[in-house]
Amino acid sequence: MTQPHDTTESIKGKHLTQDERAQIEILKQENYANRAIAARLGRAPQTINNEIKRGIIRQTRRQKQNGKTYDYEYHVYDPGYA
Repeated sequence: MTQPHDTTESIKGKHLTQDERAQIEILKQENYANRAIAARLGRAPQTINNEIKRGIIRQTRRQKQNGKTYDYEYHVYDPGYA
């Protein structure tokens, strides 16, 4: 039996795939807004907001200069963590 209105879009209420999470990571690195990411993936903006909130990790970069040590913290989205 064939479905006349079969689409390849994601089904409401289903989890994000690893491919979608990887795309979110790339688009966040390119400074896309969460709503723009949602539009490109065909997902609800709140789904993207929740995913990014869940996948944010804190990283520290240490720099030594003139005998002093400076620590810089920044936040990135990691799809493996989410």
